[in-house]
Amino acid sequence: MTLSIRTKLTFWYTSLLAISLILFGLSFFYALSKIYMNRVDREMSSVAGLMVHTIVEPPGRLRLPKNFDIILERFFGLRIRGNYIQVLTPDGRVAGRSSTLEGLELPLTERAYKRALDGKRTYETIRTFGVYPVRILTLPVVVKKTGLVAIIQVATSLEGMEEVFHYMVYFFSFGIVLSIIIAGGVGWFLAGKALKPVDEMTRIARRITAENLNERLPIVKPDDELGRLASTFNEMIARLERSFRQIKQFTADASHELKTPLTVMKGEVEVALKSRADEKELREVLLSILEEIDRMNEVIKGLLTLARADIEEAKKEPVRLDTIVEERCEQFRRLAGKKGLKLEKQIKQEVTVLADQVRIGQVVYNLVDNAIKYTPRGGTIRVSLETRGRCAVLKVMDTGIGIPEDELPYIFDRFYRVDKARTGGGGVGLGLSICKEIVDTYGGKIDVESKPGKGTTFTVYLPLADNTMKEVN
Repeated sequence: MTLSIRTKLTFWYTSLLAISLILFGLSFFYALSKIYMNRVDREMSSVAGLMVHTIVEPPGRLRLPKNFDIILERFFGLRIRGNYIQVLTPDGRVAGRSSTLEGLELPLTERAYKRALDGKRTYETIRTFGVYPVRILTLPVVVKKTGLVAIIQVATSLEGMEEVFHYMVYFFSFGIVLSIIIAGGVGWFLAGKALKPVDEMTRIARRITAENLNERLPIVKPDDELGRLASTFNEMIARLERSFRQIKQFTADASHELKTPLTVMKGEVEVALKSRADEKELREVLLSILEEIDRMNEVIKGLLTLARADIEEAKKEPVRLDTIVEERCEQFRRLAGKKGLKLEKQIKQEVTVLADQVRIGQVVYNLVDNAIKYTPRGGTIRVSLETRGRCAVLKVMDTGIGIPEDELPYIFDRFYRVDKARTGGGGVGLGLSICKEIVDTYGGKIDVESKPGKGTTFTVYLPLADNTMKEVN
């Protein structure tokens, strides 16, 4: 059986209260009994002391007057009623007893007798004497020259203490039970009131599905625990909403991008099959199909790269970014020369970042490839690398055709492409998306500045690894 949180809170609250009250009651009874026993022991010790002066005469001779308890009461003002006095000889025989005993005999335990022979007093509580227990003091009377002269026993009935404790047990038991019942009811009410926002959040959360991810949980007090929990849920729902939206957009765009080349290839094959084309025309058809296959391959490679970026855990290790930039610039130098472009690089120091060499190399590759692709003959591409504070700053600048201002906010979206004048009919709109995914993975950011007809500048910021900056000779 699974208990609700409300039931558990009430149970633990009432259990803790019950244990606390029981421990308090036991402590109170123990302390009260100790105080009562100490008072009784002091009174018995006083009576026993007066008995010693009454029945012992110098030089240590025992003289036991008749009705000695009356003498104590009349001459010493000592209240005998409620006390029992018994005098024993050193061998343990009864030499005399107070009138309150009325033929009864106080028990002498073996332990008390042995301690008396050793000259030590003993306090005991005996429960076998009468209806109520009695407290007995066994006091040896020892004289230096004679030795043990007598053994005096003084006892007091604990009837009063038993009655008081009996009533107090009933009172405390009733009070504890009543307190637990009241505390349980109050705890149940308060727990329900405290957990009411949780029930409301549960009700609203159950209502939220993939179709209405725009709903949010209400936040009454944002600074308390439930407010922070609601805020966390809302942030999670917002992330889910963005993810669902991206998945839908991604699926639609990917379907469109893959459908287009397939449609083209199907149409060309159907035309070729229906017509009596010669070898030259068939070759052109096959070349066109090959181009579409390359286009599909580029789309699939980009999709796989993005999928790995979304799923795989990013590997972080010290990577020489300056070396990667050098290698990529040399890789593109021949291509830039063929297009009549000037490729410049500015690297003045070693720069090490925490990243994956392959992925960061792909960022540099995509940015330089874009710059070469969209810069007309005679233009310049400049790649620079420097450090600012604790960041590595990579810039790829070109003097190409630029990007319209209204297009800049969308260029990092997947499958987004600027108009045909910018793309020249090529590309699948995944290169910059891949760059942003990789840079974000390693805690960096990527910015773009562009003006149509004047060129574009991409700036990548990546955190530096510690103690990695040195001047290059």
